[in-house]
Amino acid sequence: MNTVATRLFLSYLAVVVVGLIVAAIAIAGLLLRYENDVARVRLEELTAPIVTSIQTSLRQGRPVRDAVQAISEQARTVDARVLIVVTNTRRVLVDSDGSLEGQTIASLDPATGLGTLRDRGEDWSFVQRALGQVGTVIVARPKAAFGDTLRILTPSLAAAGVIAALFALIVAALLARTITGPVRGLAASVRTFAASRYRSRAPVAGPREVADLGIAFNEMADEVERARGSEHAFLADMSHELRTPLTSIQGFAQAIVEGEVSGEGTGWAAGVIQREARRLTRLVEGLLQVAKLESGSQHMASETVRVDTLVESALAAIAVQAKEANVAIDSQLGTMPDMKGDPDRLSQLFLNVLDNAVKHSPSGSTVAVRGGREDGEFVVRVRDDGSGLPDGAETRLFERFYRGENAARDGAGLGLAIAQAIAQAHGGRIEARNVAGHGAEFAIHLPVP
Repeated sequence: MNTVATRLFLSYLAVVVVGLIVAAIAIAGLLLRYENDVARVRLEELTAPIVTSIQTSLRQGRPVRDAVQAISEQARTVDARVLIVVTNTRRVLVDSDGSLEGQTIASLDPATGLGTLRDRGEDWSFVQRALGQVGTVIVARPKAAFGDTLRILTPSLAAAGVIAALFALIVAALLARTITGPVRGLAASVRTFAASRYRSRAPVAGPREVADLGIAFNEMADEVERARGSEHAFLADMSHELRTPLTSIQGFAQAIVEGEVSGEGTGWAAGVIQREARRLTRLVEGLLQVAKLESGSQHMASETVRVDTLVESALAAIAVQAKEANVAIDSQLGTMPDMKGDPDRLSQLFLNVLDNAVKHSPSGSTVAVRGGREDGEFVVRVRDDGSGLPDGAETRLFERFYRGENAARDGAGLGLAIAQAIAQAHGGRIEARNVAGHGAEFAIHLPVP
């Protein structure tokens, strides 16, 4: 009972057994009805000549008892008996067998058209016909005389039931195997996958629900494999990113300790160590922030903020950097209503996107910022005049540590990853595309409350 196959087998078998029992009851009922119909027809066939004989005798002036006795031998040859009863009281006046005279007989059953009487431990079925003022003629036969059909069919029906039960056993076993076979295959694939063989996939077979389960498992396995690939790539990238500042720190620190750097050179080496330490700190803090945002563990405030105000604050913060890079900022922001969100994180989102645009814009170019409501969303578009996005980089540039060929060498490749994580945490997204001519456009989509 602990396996699905056993439960399916027993369930199917139980359904078949119940079906056979119901069928047996229904067939028995039909056979009994058939026997009653046969009994009524045969008795009616016997009644007609008997009544005719009695009526003939009565017309000849013979007493009722003599008329009945005259046909008693004829009735016995067909295993029947004849009674005359008072119509209203149902009291027996004459009985060809003589044992029921003076007793009361029950009326006919309207459902079957037959009556039943009991004499000397034996049940009799009868039909009746009115005999004018004399009373009612009853012609009866033992019930056992009508059981031929039931006796003949019972062995055949029992054999058919046994064959059906055996066939049900075979079908139940095949059905359980058909359903549980794919489940066993799926379980084996899961065990193989759990044993770190991540390329294994489940067979898609069996009933639709089992096949859907196999498809879902394979999709999960694909996602796990992609996640592991991303994890390995992330670890490799992180190792590379951390190695550079750590190498600089270690090299200059060793030079100072060993006395290879002295005098004014010591201050310069210390400055390099400090700069690389800050870079390392920013890198680690950025990684932690992305991880918290993607896992949902980053606390996000829920305040009423104006998107246009946040964009304007980010533009003011990036103004000095843009001026130093000789890049102009052209902003045209439409009216944008309030939304619920974390003002600090949203400001960081806009600042990271603007910082990326300024860094990729050549001297003397312009970064265009447009904002407004589009198709039920807040949309802020930031377009630069740089060299555009490398082929296939529209989605990869939001990955941690991804940097295109034209990226700044001193960047860690986390700014856009953080921006995308913040947008998604607010129910939005960032899309990137190349624009006609040159440059790239980043569209920040945020939901309207």
